[in-house]
Amino acid sequence: MAPKRSGFYLCHAFLSQGYRSQIGAVVAVTLLLSGCTRGHLDYVTPQGEHKTGCATEYSWAPAVDKHAVDYVLAYCAKGAAAQGHQIKEQRLLQLDLTIPPAPQGQRWSHELAAAQHKAGQITDQQYGYIVAYLDLGLDQPQAKSQEP
Repeated sequence: MAPKRSGFYLCHAFLSQGYRSQIGAVVAVTLLLSGCTRGHLDYVTPQGEHKTGCATEYSWAPAVDKHAVDYVLAYCAKGAAAQGHQIKEQRLLQLDLTIPPAPQGQRWSHELAAAQHKAGQITDQQYGYIVAYLDLGLDQPQAKSQEP
């Protein structure tokens, strides 16, 4: 079995073997850029225990994924902070998680958000936030949340 190789090494090997066509380069770069955006929340309990929670992953569009991950982690961070936990990545507590209103009284759905994004009506950040908002079920009546 061949050893695993990093995307950088594979791209470098691919390009150095004479496959320097524009199509080959586009394929190599696309393979490197495809993947997923992951994150998790690190926090400290009031008792001083270091914990990790709220692991999340998005993998459809890197420009949007990072915003969806940030939304989930910030949502969890704000909930954890409200429970007295100390959040290690303080920037998450500063994020404004406001979702723009859906057009003309409609309710946000993944399809509507995708259409609005494609039409240029919402930004990458707004699209990522809406997707995460929907994935978390925040568009539905919510029960009390538990520990992150």
